[in-house]
Amino acid sequence: MYAAARLRGQQIYNGLTPPAGGFNVSLEVTLIVEGLHDFERAKRLGSLNPEFSKEASTIYLSGEDASSIGVSDGDVVEVSSDSGSVKVVAKLLDGLNKGMALMPPSPWSMALMPPSGGSTSTVKVKVSKSTGETTSLATLIPL
Repeated sequence: MYAAARLRGQQIYNGLTPPAGGFNVSLEVTLIVEGLHDFERAKRLGSLNPEFSKEASTIYLSGEDASSIGVSDGDVVEVSSDSGSVKVVAKLLDGLNKGMALMPPSPWSMALMPPSGGSTSTVKVKVSKSTGETTSLATLIPL
């Protein structure tokens, strides 16, 4: 079993040098769903087109948090909460505090929010390195 886990780790973290204690399996952060304040960008992304999917299926992490789980800018990560799980692209954001993450309001971030709704825009999530494609919009909004 250890050999299989070690092999899986080599496949997932290929090309990254692990820190002295090794990579963490996952990272718990506070996710903040942040609105778009650029009206031109909001107009452009306000439709369900490929550009919307690309930008909306993103989580922003601090460099320190990302490196602790072996994630580089552009890697696919799985983000999980008590309400759901999605695969999105990780982007590194300078100046973001350790333990915090940002996502735009979108079907991807809403899949992580509690079903009770309310005015909350934060939720505790776990982030882990993943493989494959991001969760498709069709999976989140079946037509």
